[in-house]
Amino acid sequence: MKKVVKYILFPFVFIFGYLYFLISKKTSNLTFASFRFLFVTTNGRINDIMSQLITLFHPKNNSNQLNPSILNYTAHDLENISAEIQKKGYYEFEQILPEDLQDKLLDFAQKTPLRVLDVQAKGIQYLPNKRPIDFQEIIAPRYQFDQSDLVENEAIQKIIFDPFFTELAANYLNCEPILDLVTMWWSFPFQQKATSQAAQMYHFDMDRFKFIKFFFYLTDVHTDNGPHCYIQNSHHRLPKSLREDRRITDEELKLVYPETSFKEFIGKKGTILAVDTRGLHKGKPLVKDARLLFQIQFSNSLFGAPYLKTRILNNALKKPKRTFQLYQA
Repeated sequence: MKKVVKYILFPFVFIFGYLYFLISKKTSNLTFASFRFLFVTTNGRINDIMSQLITLFHPKNNSNQLNPSILNYTAHDLENISAEIQKKGYYEFEQILPEDLQDKLLDFAQKTPLRVLDVQAKGIQYLPNKRPIDFQEIIAPRYQFDQSDLVENEAIQKIIFDPFFTELAANYLNCEPILDLVTMWWSFPFQQKATSQAAQMYHFDMDRFKFIKFFFYLTDVHTDNGPHCYIQNSHHRLPKSLREDRRITDEELKLVYPETSFKEFIGKKGTILAVDTRGLHKGKPLVKDARLLFQIQFSNSLFGAPYLKTRILNNALKKPKRTFQLYQA
C-alpha cells in the first residue's frame, strides 16, 4: 500500500519540488526522495528527460579550449573520450597526473587533519572533530578530508580549474557543467569485510540528474587495496531485478551480468578515471595496504542532494560563473 501511495503522489511532489528548486535553489528531503523513487520506477528515463530540458537552457559553449592543461589531449581526443564514456560508462586515461602534483597531494594528505568515519552510526556519518591521521592505529575503513581544506590547496586548484576536465564534462553532459563536488579520502583494511558505509558494496549514485566523476589514484592501487569496480554499460538501463534503491551483492550481479561486464581498475599512482556512477559500482574492500583517492564531480544541475558552497580566491573563477558557482569568492 505504501508503494502505491508513492506511485500516486511522488510524481506531483517531484514536479512541484523542482519548480520550488528553480526559485529557491533548494531541494527538500521529500522532493529528493521522490526523485530517487522516480529514477528507479522509470529506469532512469526521468533523468534523461530532465537532462534534455537542461541542455536547452544551459547549452555547452563548444569552446574546446584545452590549453593550458596538465594533460596533453586534443579537442578530437575529447570527443572520442566522451563517446567512450557514453558507450561503456567509464574511461581510463592513458596519461597520468603529473608527478609533481601527485607528490604535493600525497604530502597534503599525510599532514592535514581529517574526519574519521563513525562505524557505530547508521548510514554515512563522520566523527565531529578533525584529527591528524595515525597510520599505526586505524580505527575505521574511511577517513575523509573537508572540502574547505581541499580547495585551498594549490595543487588541487590546478586540477579543478583545469580546462580539460571542464570541457570533457561539458561534452559528456551536453551542457555548461557545474563543479559540485571536490573530495578526497583514505581507505584502509578494516574488520576484513565489505561495509556499505565505505561504499564497498555495489550501488548506483543518484544525487543529480546527470553527472560525471573524475577519480585520481594517489597511491598505487592493486587488487587487494580497493580498486574501483564497475559494471560496464549499467549506466543506461538496469534489469528489472536490480531496480531498487539499495546496495547490491556481487552474487546478485553475477546472476544478471556476464563476467566480461565486471571491470576492476588497478593502476599506478597518478591513474585517472572518468566514470558515470549512475552505473553500478563500488570500491573493492581492502585486504592490505592503504588507498588514497581524490575525486571531482561535474553535474548538469544542483537539483537533488545537498551541496556545499566553499569560498575560494582564484583567478580561474573569472571563467564561467555557472561552472564554478559554488566556489565564488
